[in-house]
Amino acid sequence: MTARICFVTCQRWPEISESDRVAQRALEARGAVVEGRPWNVLGTEFGGFDAVVLRSNWEYHLDPDGFRAWLDGLERAGARVWNPPDLVRWNLSKRYLEALRAAGVPTVPTLFLEAHAPAAGPDGLPALMARHGWRRAVIKPEFGASAHDTRLVTEASAHDAAAALEAGAIRGPVLIQPFVEEIQTRGEWSLIFIDSTFTHGVLKRPATGEFRVQPRLGGTVTSGEPPDDVLATARAVVAALPRPALYARIDGVETRDGFRIMEVEVNEPGLFFTHAPHAAERLADALLRAVSSGPAPSSTM
Repeated sequence: MTARICFVTCQRWPEISESDRVAQRALEARGAVVEGRPWNVLGTEFGGFDAVVLRSNWEYHLDPDGFRAWLDGLERAGARVWNPPDLVRWNLSKRYLEALRAAGVPTVPTLFLEAHAPAAGPDGLPALMARHGWRRAVIKPEFGASAHDTRLVTEASAHDAAAALEAGAIRGPVLIQPFVEEIQTRGEWSLIFIDSTFTHGVLKRPATGEFRVQPRLGGTVTSGEPPDDVLATARAVVAALPRPALYARIDGVETRDGFRIMEVEVNEPGLFFTHAPHAAERLADALLRAVSSGPAPSSTM
């Protein structure tokens, strides 16, 4: 029987991404039919697929409630979704970093500020930075992707950023992390795991004067072999996930204190298949095995 696979995309970018086309070709070479459909276009149907794979379902961070409702609807309809919906829900809010830290994963220190948090007072942004000795910090939305609304805050700009958060000009809740200077000097690792097995890594570096590594902001991506300690930490992260993932990307930076996890992506991570076509072959095999294995992934978390 021919497997029908949906790669979920989004309204602004409805076509399958360049990276995911490598995986599409690997699946089609195995006899599958692959189609891209945007999650946030009204009336789009997702029935009749053997697998619905969350790939470039960007824009979820702009409407997290709407995305969760869409995901809930897929699950009620009996769609077979990868990664499993309960794992994706866990990953939507960056508060998963707190769970990973509690499990012993070495993460970049992370605090959270609620939406419209008072700018002044002991729990305001300037006070928190001072209390922790952070002369520079990075703030990101709790529901964020691709560095959207990510800002570098200094001691001098902290009060302005806090006032913007209080007024709602910065979308909260936000997380606060100390600025990790090694992101500019050593870059950020992205380590890709397919079916819990490491397949490849890339090193992302920001443009001169920038701290965000996304290519749209001038960042570069090169293939690389991660050091043993970096890979060991990434494997520990994969083992600490609430349930196994068909695909996962572990992002982190090498610091003077060791490798520190910045983010974990099991929702819609870019998997850099153009840098490692063999990993797309592994994904195709793993997905088709999962499709043929029986019932849909269950929500048991």
